[in-house]
Amino acid sequence: MSRRSFRNMMAYEIYPTSFLDSNNDGTGDLRGIISKLDYIKDMGFNAVWLNPFYRSPFKDGGYDVEDFFDVDPRFGTLQDFDELIKEAHERGIRIIIDLVAGHSALNNKDFLKSARADKNEKSDLFIWNDNPWDKGSNLLAGMFDRHGCYMVNFFAHQPAFNYGFKDIDHPEWQMSYKDKRTLAARNYMLEVMRFWLSKGADGFRVDMADSLVKNDEDKSATIEVWKWMFRRIRKEYPEAFFVSEWSNPQRSLEAGFDADFVLDHWDNFYHRLFRSDENTRGKSVINGNNDLGFTLKDMRERFNEAEKQNGYLALISGNHDSWRIANYLNDEQLRIFYMMLFTLPGIPFVLYGDEIGMKTVHIPSKDGGYQRTGTRLPMIWNDEEPNHGFTGDAEPYLPFCRENDMSVDSCMKDENSIYHFICRLTELRRKTRDLTDPHVEITEKDRVLYFTRGRHVLIVNLSRKAYEFEGRVVFRSREFKGKLPPQTAVLIKK
Repeated sequence: MSRRSFRNMMAYEIYPTSFLDSNNDGTGDLRGIISKLDYIKDMGFNAVWLNPFYRSPFKDGGYDVEDFFDVDPRFGTLQDFDELIKEAHERGIRIIIDLVAGHSALNNKDFLKSARADKNEKSDLFIWNDNPWDKGSNLLAGMFDRHGCYMVNFFAHQPAFNYGFKDIDHPEWQMSYKDKRTLAARNYMLEVMRFWLSKGADGFRVDMADSLVKNDEDKSATIEVWKWMFRRIRKEYPEAFFVSEWSNPQRSLEAGFDADFVLDHWDNFYHRLFRSDENTRGKSVINGNNDLGFTLKDMRERFNEAEKQNGYLALISGNHDSWRIANYLNDEQLRIFYMMLFTLPGIPFVLYGDEIGMKTVHIPSKDGGYQRTGTRLPMIWNDEEPNHGFTGDAEPYLPFCRENDMSVDSCMKDENSIYHFICRLTELRRKTRDLTDPHVEITEKDRVLYFTRGRHVLIVNLSRKAYEFEGRVVFRSREFKGKLPPQTAVLIKK
């Protein structure tokens, strides 16, 4: 895999629990994914981002890792992973896996060794203070015999690896990130990377990539730590792909990542343009909000930063942590959204099920998903079987909900479905070099947006009036004649 080829990547995100169950136990697994690689390839995707499949107690959907070097039995075996790599590569599909770099699970054997009362070789691998009675911020006490509290990265069951501190408040126990003892965490994570890359994984999506060094407000120390690790791993695996959950391309790309996700955060163009509602910042721009100034400024800054640093933005339909895009947009708006996703610079990522319009549903939490659980529902493959082709007669680990009444089969039969619309867009992107170029010029007039991509221009009409344009129509969000109607997008060639 050439590093230059990253610009051609189009990725499909899979939450393994909910994609396809191959052994009729109600839970999706690696062999289920293998059986659907042709489906993924036929849609036009050439990469898969696989959410955690490591051994885990699943108190945070697998982002609490018991064993970084093994597959959880619910998903299969290491041999199944090997088979997945082999079958995916034969189809030209890269496998990008989650790297949980900041913390483990409480039952991780190395954490448990660090929690012993006696000093040992793992004592400094995680962050501990030296006083079980001094329970400061993110410190938990009384769980283990070690004389101290352990620091958590997010939930109480996710102890933080010790990459050190930038600003030292308690010199009696906090280590500087430059302290040689903190190299244990860096080297541990390098071993995790080496293990999976040696098995054929093509790279990593790094969870909470900005969370490594503590008391690091400007993230300069975390950036330094990532540079240290990248200098080493890239010597051994120069073509590995790394995309960060950081949502700050200036910092992420400086740290050495190839791409940075634009997440559903209230303070960026993605949220303001498509996802904002009465629960966040009011109506989204596509639904009539006039906050175009901030939206376009943020968009320009992020795309320009990625181009300047020879990196990429990773643009998402959604992910396992966010509500699905179909909860916010109607069919016409979804088509505008996907046209932007696949024609703007960067790497598009589509969450499984978004291609058939699945929605997030309010259901009770499971596996520590809380409000995210309703996004992670089982894939709906057909309409005929009781469990929609996801599993046999077993009870699905997560439920089906009546709000999602579509299926892959029905969408494949409907030439006007979002499924086919996405398939046509992946083909368009693959055949049109301008659409993978890193440069874009963004302008706006009277709520009509223009994205110039070489000789191609994407025009998005968010006004209430039809708009007259010139150029040969290459692709459109819906059929029209003459002027560009409101709530419509068109890609033209000059």
